[in-house]
Amino acid sequence: MRHFPFFSFCALALLLVPLASGREIQELRERVRDAVQRADKDLGTLVHRDKLNGEQRQKFDSAVKDLTALREAVEAKESKQWEGERALLERAADNMESLQKNAPIEDKDRQMLGIDVYTLHVILDSWKP
Repeated sequence: MRHFPFFSFCALALLLVPLASGREIQELRERVRDAVQRADKDLGTLVHRDKLNGEQRQKFDSAVKDLTALREAVEAKESKQWEGERALLERAADNMESLQKNAPIEDKDRQMLGIDVYTLHVILDSWKP
C-alpha cells in the first residue's frame, strides 16, 4: 500500500505520454503543411524558371517536386505517410537555399526565400527522424 501513489503516478504518466505525443505530431503536421504551402507559393512567385541556368533549373524543379509531394502527403486525410517524408523537406530546403543564394532574383525576393529556408530548417530541427 505504501507504493500505491508511486504506481498511480506511473500509470497516469503512461496514459498522458501518448496524448502529448499525438498532440505534438498534429502540431508538427500543421507547421509542415503551412511552411510547405508558403515555400511552394513563394518559390513559384519569386523565382522565374526561365531566368535560371541548367543547374539552378534542376534545383528549382526538384524543390517544387519535393514540396508538392510533401504537401500532398501532409494533406492526405488519416494518413501518416507524411511522417516518413522528412527527406523531402531536407532536400527541398537545401535546393531552395541554393536558389536563394545563387538565383538571379531581387534582394527583397532573396530575403523572402531566406525566411522560407530558415522556417524549413527550424521545422527540420524539431522533426526528429
